[in-house]
Amino acid sequence: MFKEKALNQKFGLSKYFEVLLGLVTITAVNIIFWRSDPGFINVSPHPFWLVVLLVAVRYGFVGGAFAGGVSGLIFFGFKLISIPELDLADFKSLAMWGKPVLFFLVGVIIGEMRQLQIKEYEELSETCDTYKDAFEKIKVKFDVLSEAKQEVDTRILSQESTLGTLYEAAQGLRSLSIDSIYPAVLEILRDFMDVEECSIYLLEGDEFRMDTAIRHGKGYLPDVVPFGEGLMSLAASSKRSVSIRDVADTDSMPGGIIISAPILADNQRHVVGVVNVEKMPFLKFTSDSVRVAGLVADWCGSSVENATVFAATKHKLIADESIDAYTYEYFKRRLKEEFVRARRYELDLSLIMLEFPGLSNASDEGRDEVLMAFSMILKSQIREIDILFISDKPGSFYLILPTTPSSGARVVVNNILNSFKALSVMAFETDQNLVELRAGVAGYFPGMEDPMEMVKAVQEDVISVLFAE
Repeated sequence: MFKEKALNQKFGLSKYFEVLLGLVTITAVNIIFWRSDPGFINVSPHPFWLVVLLVAVRYGFVGGAFAGGVSGLIFFGFKLISIPELDLADFKSLAMWGKPVLFFLVGVIIGEMRQLQIKEYEELSETCDTYKDAFEKIKVKFDVLSEAKQEVDTRILSQESTLGTLYEAAQGLRSLSIDSIYPAVLEILRDFMDVEECSIYLLEGDEFRMDTAIRHGKGYLPDVVPFGEGLMSLAASSKRSVSIRDVADTDSMPGGIIISAPILADNQRHVVGVVNVEKMPFLKFTSDSVRVAGLVADWCGSSVENATVFAATKHKLIADESIDAYTYEYFKRRLKEEFVRARRYELDLSLIMLEFPGLSNASDEGRDEVLMAFSMILKSQIREIDILFISDKPGSFYLILPTTPSSGARVVVNNILNSFKALSVMAFETDQNLVELRAGVAGYFPGMEDPMEMVKAVQEDVISVLFAE
C-alpha cells in the first residue's frame, strides 16, 4: 500500500484522476462504438460499476464516495439527454434517480468497509513499526554487549596467556645459571614493559661493567662506566629505582639511560649491579614503569642470590652429575611446590616417568653409555625449566614439565623415544638389553588434592618400548 502511494505521488496520480480517467474512457468507448445508446442507459450491469467498485476497494471511503457521486451525475446527465420531452413526473421517477443514488450508496458503503480495513492495516503497520524499532534498539544493545563480551573474553585469554608466559619467565630466572639470568631479565622487560633497548651493568670495585644488553638499533653503550657518574651511580648509592626525572643533568648518562634500578643481593644489603632502560615508548614511561623496573631488578637480585646459593649447594642435591639428575627427596619437595602453584593459578603441569629396566644390572661401561646417550637426548629435547630427578626405583627417572599439558608431555616423550631409537644402534654395542625404555605421562587436572596422585598416575601409564632388532 505504501509503495502504491509512493508510485501515485511519483507520477502525479490520485484517486480523483483515476475516477475521471475511467469514466472518460468508458464514455469515449460508448460514443465511438455504441452511439445508439448514449451513456449505456440500457446496459445492465452498467459499466460505471467497474470504476465505482475498483476505486472504492482501492482507496476506501473518500474514493468510493467520489467515484459513486461522479458516476451518478454522469449517468443522470445521459439520462436527461435520452428523454426528448422531459416533464416533472419523469424527473421525479425512480428510473431517473434510482441508479445514480445506487452508484453513490454502493461507493460509500464499499468504500467505508474498505476504509475500516485500511485503518486496521495502518494500526497493525504502526504496531509492527513500533516492534521493529524496539527490535532494532535491542539489537543494537545486543551487538554492543556481544562486542563487550568478546573484548572481555579476549582480555581474559590475554591475561591467562600473560600469566603463563610470566610464570615461565619466573621459572627461567629460578632455574637458570647466573650467566643466563641477566638475559632472561632483559627479555622480561622487553615482553612486559615494551622496552626497546635495555642493559645490565655489574658493579666491580669502583666501576660498572656492561654484562648484557638488548639493542633495537645501533646505539652505543660504553663497556665501563666509573662509579659516581650518571643515573646508575644514583640508583646504586640510593638503592632504589630512579629515572631522568630525578636528575637535572642528562649529559653524563651513558646511552641515554631513562630508568636505572639497582640489583641487590645478600638480603638487599649489597649492590651487585644495575638494570637500565635506555629506550621505551613515551606513553609507557610512567611512575608505574619505574616501579616495575625496580621490581624486576629486585627479582633479578633474588634470582642471582638463589643461583649463587644453588651453585654452592648443588652437589648436595645432584644424585647423578653425568645427567644432572636431582635426588628423589628433592623431587618430592619440588613436585609439591609445582603442584600447589599449578592448582592455585590454574596452570598446566605434567610428569614424565622414564625407566631403563636393564640399567640396574648393567655393567659400568654399559651404564655409562646409556646415561651419556640419555643426557644428550634430554639436552636437545627439554627446556631449561624442565627438571630431571632420579626415582626411588633403580634405573628410573622422573621429569617435571611446568606449564605443559599432558598432550605436550606426550610429544616430548615421543621425541625422546625417537631420538633414543636413533642413537641405540651406535650407543649400545655392548648390551642390547639396555635398549629397552619404558615411558609414562601424567598431567595435573582440577580436583587433584595430593601431588603423589600424579606419581601414581604416571606409574600406571608406563609402557615398554624395545628398540632392539
